[in-house]
Parts: sequence; structure tokens; C-alpha cells
Amino acid sequence: MKIKIFFCVGLLLLPNFLFSATVDFTRTLSLGSRGEDVRALQKFLNIDSDTTVATSGVGSIGKETDYFGPATRRAVIKFQEKYRAEVLTPAGLSVGTGFFGSGTRAKVIALKNTATSVSFAASSSTAVPKGQVVVMFPSQYSGKAGTTITISGAGFTSTDNTIYFGEGHAVEKAKSWNGQSISFKIPAIPKGNYSLFVKNARGESNKDAFFVVTDGVTPEPTIENVGPSRANNNETITIKGSGFSLKGNMIRTGTSVFENIPSVDGATLLFKAQSSFLVSTTTPANSKKASLPVWVHIVNENGVSNGKSFDLEL
Repeated sequence: MKIKIFFCVGLLLLPNFLFSATVDFTRTLSLGSRGEDVRALQKFLNIDSDTTVATSGVGSIGKETDYFGPATRRAVIKFQEKYRAEVLTPAGLSVGTGFFGSGTRAKVIALKNTATSVSFAASSSTAVPKGQVVVMFPSQYSGKAGTTITISGAGFTSTDNTIYFGEGHAVEKAKSWNGQSISFKIPAIPKGNYSLFVKNARGESNKDAFFVVTDGVTPEPTIENVGPSRANNNETITIKGSGFSLKGNMIRTGTSVFENIPSVDGATLLFKAQSSFLVSTTTPANSKKASLPVWVHIVNENGVSNGKSFDLEL
């Protein structure tokens, strides 16, 4: 078993919605709503080119507002219809409503937790030097050939970006309208977990981001339960679910990666809880015992799982 420990990237390398990490989506939002949670929602929607509030002007990236207007409603509808099976179908709906209720909130929160946990964190930089090519995260971490995704980052050029899936596959001459995002279709390449990076006239990006190309047939891994729900340092954690590979599973937490974890039955994975999961676990000697949630995701050749958490005792 190989374990990699990571350190969090600085503020300029984090997704927009993580700037508002303290904002919780705890209430229903609709036309006319105001608040910082509206701004956080707009930032979240702007991550994915399929759900952007606006491509320029008010509501666009960097110009999000605290007002839930018609543009935000349209973006919410696009989000609901993109995740139709998880948001609309359970509610008996076939088209989006633009109403940010409990079902839509649950999906947004799940995606936020996924991106927070599986986004790369190998750099300790606190700023991106001007012109440096950086890949932060894709709009999703798995999908079949032909799926349109968006890479967020910095230092992209207008027309000559080459997006690599490992060293052997590439999408050439990808365009970026703002130097911070590139939308493109996944090429027809074999299924598997690929390092995702970009090269252009300015240089080559980091290779910490990843994408799993699926076959569109084999079910992606699913986590049903993580236990115990509260664990001490070095305690064995059991993950129950489905779609785990006999070998080659990767367990990702917010700051750690466990590689090549086997699953004898395809439904169980074991690993050790460690305080190094957390960026800082230093507490005063006289402080009360505390615990913090650790989100867990599984990555293998079939895709990326949903997230589940347990509390790590400090």
C-alpha cells in the first residue's frame, strides 16, 4: 500500500466556491432571494460551462452577486436538467424549475464535497506567477468519450492549448476565452485513470489533476457506508459499497491518497485513519477532545465514487 500526503494549495489555486467554504446551503432560494449563499451558488454554477450564470458582465466569473435573478434561475434549471436522474426524477419532474429546494441543494452539496476531497493539492504555492500554466480541477472527474467537460486553471492561451490524458492521448488546439477555463469533449481513448495536464506556448502545467475515462457501461464505484462513524488515529476504517476493483483502487481524502488498495469481494475496502488526513491537528494541551469530518472517495478504472465521511478524533 502506498500513501501520499498532500498539502493544501493556496487561495489562488482553489475553486471559486471554496472561497465561500463557510457559506452553507441551508435554505431554499428562488427568484428575489438575496444573501451570500446566493453568491456562493452563483460561484458554484459558474465552475461548469454547462451551468454558467453568465458568460460576461453581472453574474459571470468574478462578478457574482448576492441576488437570485432570472439568470441565476436559468442556471439552476440547467443544473437540475444536467443531473436530472438525481434531482428531477425522484421528485417526479421532467424539466427544471429553477427553484433551489432540498433536492437540488443536496446534489450541490454532494458535488462540493466531492470536489473538495478529490481536487489535487500537491503544491504549497500561495499565488500563481503570471503566465504559469496551472490545471486546478475538471468540472467532473469521470465520464465516457464524447462527454463535454471544463478544466479550470490559469495561464491558458486563446487557441493553442493541448490537453493531455497521460502521455499518450491529447486534444489539440483547445480554446480558452478567458485564460482560466477550457471546455472540450473527452476523446475516444481506452477506459482508465489518466493524469490530466495542459501544454501551450507558455509551458506545461502540473500533472496532479486526473480524469477517469469510463466505458459508459460498467457501473462506477459507489460507497454505501464508512465505519466506524467516529474513529481514533490509526483505527481501521471499513468502506462498504460496490464497483470496487480487485486491485488498483485509490482512496482519496482531502489531503491524503491511498493507492493500490485491493478489494477481495468487490464490495469492501480497508484502510487506516490517520491524523495526517487533516492539514493541521494541533490543539492546545488543555483543550477539549474534538473531532473533524474526513470525506472519502474511491477512484478506480471504472470511475469516481460518491463521497461519504467519518469523524476523526483529535
